[in-house]
Amino acid sequence: MPNLKYIIPTITAFMLMQNAHCAYVASYKGGVEYKKASSYEWKRLEAAAAQQLAGGDEVRTKSASTAEIMLDAGSMIRLGPASAFKLSDENSGTASLELYVGRLRAWVKKFAAKLEVRTPTAVCSVRGTEFSLEVDPQTSHTRVDLFRGTLAVRDNLGNELLLQEGRRISVTPEGLGVPQQISKALENERRAGMETLTKEVGLAMSKEAVLGAAASEIKLAEYQQGKSLIDVFGNRVQLEEYVMRPAADQFKLVVLNKRESRLDYFFYKGTFNAALPADLSLALKTLGGAPQSPSWWLTAYQTGRSNTIDTVEENASGGHTVDVNGNLDTSDDVASWFDSATDLYVPVTGAFYKTLFDYYSIKYNGTQTYAWVPNAPGVQSYLSSDVTTSIYGGNANYAIDSSFPDGTFLHNRILETYGTGDDFTQYDNYIIDNDGKPASVTDFAGVTSGPQYKEALLKWNFQQVIASSFFGGRKIDLVVEPKILIQSGLVQ
Repeated sequence: MPNLKYIIPTITAFMLMQNAHCAYVASYKGGVEYKKASSYEWKRLEAAAAQQLAGGDEVRTKSASTAEIMLDAGSMIRLGPASAFKLSDENSGTASLELYVGRLRAWVKKFAAKLEVRTPTAVCSVRGTEFSLEVDPQTSHTRVDLFRGTLAVRDNLGNELLLQEGRRISVTPEGLGVPQQISKALENERRAGMETLTKEVGLAMSKEAVLGAAASEIKLAEYQQGKSLIDVFGNRVQLEEYVMRPAADQFKLVVLNKRESRLDYFFYKGTFNAALPADLSLALKTLGGAPQSPSWWLTAYQTGRSNTIDTVEENASGGHTVDVNGNLDTSDDVASWFDSATDLYVPVTGAFYKTLFDYYSIKYNGTQTYAWVPNAPGVQSYLSSDVTTSIYGGNANYAIDSSFPDGTFLHNRILETYGTGDDFTQYDNYIIDNDGKPASVTDFAGVTSGPQYKEALLKWNFQQVIASSFFGGRKIDLVVEPKILIQSGLVQ
């Protein structure tokens, strides 16, 4: 699964040139990709010719890669490993660049043109310097190191200072820090190279931080998909998905939805009882259960959904396998299951093992609406009313209503109400094609076998819209393409 970790604050930075088309990738090492402003497609750089860059074009490096970008009249940018930037449009002789993630070092010649380096917290005005920038993808803090020349640094509060040669300053949302001397050791470290950032996509991140983290994670992805489509409301969505392994016993799925004025994202991070096999699908295909006790099962998982303002967070732990047909909780009994080896649904005549979790909670903007804990250590009481705890007093004040408001179209609405009913969460789930048209019930009629089901899924997308009384009138709106789920084994 792709590794997506950073979406860091924009650092509109450097390109001090009269003509944006004067910029080009002069040299690079390792895997480096670029994307034209008019395209959603990333392409690998080829050694045959230098790649010209114009306003809106993007470049990204993989974890062990670097790239050197030449600007007008000899200025140069060196992009470090696991980094990504966008060349911004120019106006009135001013050039800039957005660094989404990672680190850069710039050698800027003295020109009449103005170069601005912008981050979420700082603006650096450049006229002939050697400097480096680093933006923390989770805190949006900016670190500026000036090796030669002078550099004007301004925060978002309007405060400005002139940074002197050999000095470092940190800029946070609270403003400018106190300049400090750059140590000799740091200078040598900078000359030797630039280390890779290791943040990851999570909750409570800005749009830029999410995109930056994702740009880094995606370099480690085992599976990756992306496309442009129309959602059920007629809005164009740029969709990116990847699956990666943050650790030997973990997998992570990340989904990014970029619309004109917003970013929505989802992640699922699972931790298993043992190191995962080389073929990830061997472990993932038994997540739904199996007639035999599996070799791999989840011990914990976390999911997150966000529009960069509102969040839905699930956490589960204490995962262990249980023969649900042989325990006392008959609500989990399984009569049939889908056998991926035969691509058929087959009856279950005996034991069936599923992963159950001792601890679970779900929160909307930090407010817990539902949770459970075990009666006693090692005693499984899955979903029974006596173990459920909630800020609303347990199951008695928690209700779920499911309906299909559009009749023949595949639009399912799930309404959860809490307490007296004033607080709620509503999930609207749609199956849509690439043009935003909802699927009808007849589109999936007679689809019973594995190959048929997979073939049918590949023609459609899943869209989920979440509204909640905790969101202040806002919504989380996510579109997922099932292809990556089939590739990785999450869908059998």
